[in-house]
Amino acid sequence: MALRMSLMTARAPLTFNIDRLSHAYIVPEAITGAALAMAVICSTRDGDRPCMKCKHCDKAKRDIHPDIVTVKRLEDKREIIVEQIRKLQQDIFILPNEASYKVYIVHDADSMNRSSQNAFLQILEEPPSYVVFLLCTANPAVLLPTVRSRCIELKARPIAASCDVADTIASVAGSAGSVDGSGEASETVSGEAVESVNGEPDELDEIIRIFLTSLDSDNYQLIQCMFRLEKLDKSSFSVFLTSAREQIILSLRNDNKLFEGSGRRLLVDAESVLVKAGEMLALNVNTGHISGMICASLLK
Repeated sequence: MALRMSLMTARAPLTFNIDRLSHAYIVPEAITGAALAMAVICSTRDGDRPCMKCKHCDKAKRDIHPDIVTVKRLEDKREIIVEQIRKLQQDIFILPNEASYKVYIVHDADSMNRSSQNAFLQILEEPPSYVVFLLCTANPAVLLPTVRSRCIELKARPIAASCDVADTIASVAGSAGSVDGSGEASETVSGEAVESVNGEPDELDEIIRIFLTSLDSDNYQLIQCMFRLEKLDKSSFSVFLTSAREQIILSLRNDNKLFEGSGRRLLVDAESVLVKAGEMLALNVNTGHISGMICASLLK
């Protein structure tokens, strides 16, 4: 199955070609798993995927497609536990409901503990032909070498600081089964933009700081933050989502004393909301609508 995909990444537009669809991909933070999943199940036969018009794209946009399955940490856990992977192991043998493929998006795949990764490895060794796994992680090195060797790794290559993000469209050609010098299957995706995109870094830093502070503060501060956030262009909005989520995950992993008890639950909720916001942005949803969703989801 050959695919040409056009996606909005967390930093820049991106296009790439896959001559032969693999059963598993390791996806960097710059690429939204939801958009890749939509491209896989898209029913168009001509032009770029996702087409955003077919019935599969429509259901994926509304987050109701039965053949796109999301796996993420449980709210009260810091890791993806082995019981979740065993449940997935049973689910993969259920045929797709509507599409030709069944796509599993594993968020923060690096949070799988060793037992979970070993269980996942058994799935990767001989999956059904209609299954595609998307392992989303900013730290692929944390994954077991045996897991990585069975996946195609999409690697982001930074572009020059002088490049205009609006004009950045990268292309990857060649077989999805290529192997790099390390012996691991991989593809290289160029298109990850530099930090200072279409906006002042100081302004973004302040918006991120206000947002994180508002999680443990009053609703007024959160609302004011969203007013500023909705005015950002898409590139800057993406940087906000990526940076804010990274800081939240860091706080969770480091047991930040500012967010104990109910505060920790606020961080977990906020991280999930930012993941959803990133998926919406990848589907070209208006930043004003996304800001409204973030605000409505986190109002106390």
